[in-house]
Amino acid sequence: MIRKVGVGLVVAAYSALLYTSLAAPAYARAHMHLDASMRAEYAGPWPVALGSSLSITGIMLALIPIRRGERWAIWTSLVTFIIMLGTRMAADPRCLVVLDPHQHGCHTFMIAVLLGLAGLMLARFGHAKVASTLSGRPL
Repeated sequence: MIRKVGVGLVVAAYSALLYTSLAAPAYARAHMHLDASMRAEYAGPWPVALGSSLSITGIMLALIPIRRGERWAIWTSLVTFIIMLGTRMAADPRCLVVLDPHQHGCHTFMIAVLLGLAGLMLARFGHAKVASTLSGRPL
């Protein structure tokens, strides 16, 4: 049950990241006050395609190997989250103000990453509990 909740959280996190990637062009058109370089940086074809492909890969990792409890998939998904977080923190100055609720930042992105990391921890914990039960040894 714990692993299912974890997998659900990971899928929800990657779905939110997919939504933010696909919604970037519409967001850029709605906010014409952003300069052209910033719109191209977030809503161009390459960032949208890259964010979407990483999100779809993460969803597939969660639905097939993580659900089965394979460790390599949990680590691969963790590395994917870390790469996405590191890249966004380095490239987007708005992410640095995410802890201030009065400033506009990348709140959806950060919530999705935290949700995904919590889901990975639950999926890993659920896997460890099942493995120890099957082997007869305590955690």
